[in-house]
Amino acid sequence: MLPYQFIGNGHPLLLIHGWGVTYKVWHKLVPLLAPHFQLILVELPGVGEACEVVSSKPYYPACAEDLEKLRLALGIEQWAILAYSTGTRVAEAYVQQYPHRVTRAVFLCPIYLREPWKIALKIEQWIDSKRSALANWILSEWRLYWMLLFVGFNLHQHDYADEWMSEIELQPLENLKRMVLELPGKGRAPFTLPTSPPVPTLFVWGRYDVLTARPFRPRSNDVIISANHSAPVLAPHLVAASVLPFLKEGDMLQNNITKRGKKDLLIQTEHSA
Repeated sequence: MLPYQFIGNGHPLLLIHGWGVTYKVWHKLVPLLAPHFQLILVELPGVGEACEVVSSKPYYPACAEDLEKLRLALGIEQWAILAYSTGTRVAEAYVQQYPHRVTRAVFLCPIYLREPWKIALKIEQWIDSKRSALANWILSEWRLYWMLLFVGFNLHQHDYADEWMSEIELQPLENLKRMVLELPGKGRAPFTLPTSPPVPTLFVWGRYDVLTARPFRPRSNDVIISANHSAPVLAPHLVAASVLPFLKEGDMLQNNITKRGKKDLLIQTEHSA
């Protein structure tokens, strides 16, 4: 079973981290969310304590299956989801496979890549297929650090970049490659979510995110905040202000449904008597 941690009380909210980092990426947001929800911080296959890497199945659907096993083991009927970066594609796969189990889903810094990054992934995949040692070399040491500093922090030096680098270097390289090379449409596929049943969704984009292609014409469920791709650690208050009203609205609806269910049960009991 995937490693997890419970924090807070309330309706369950599953937090799904992004590429190479563990659930520690949520540490700035946890104090802002825990008063309202029971947070389930999880580590995906091949990351952190979840050292076992899925090899025989596509990575993202396999992650979704592991999350469903976790839900069943924890005895949770339904949960909301807050996913970050590549974790948004895990959340997409989960909502596709288990829509009845999701009350609401938030996609933070969703991986819909700018076109140049798609081209870069195609080149990386070609190199990996021809000379995997060279592909591994590209994703290591100072080359990996400067890539992380660019895509995550817009080339601004920050202690969090060093922390993330320390975590990423501990992860199996093959798993790191799979997480990027198996992105739907090399990261350019539009998010595909079920309409029956519809799952309420919110997409939170960073205005200064150099990795993602935020919508030219935002939809009603798109929010753009003043942040780059490191929003969970550098803009936690902006993230919380964006997601809490959406998630708490789902809580209120869920509470009303529960109250109506209890009321209906009481009426049935009185009639039976």
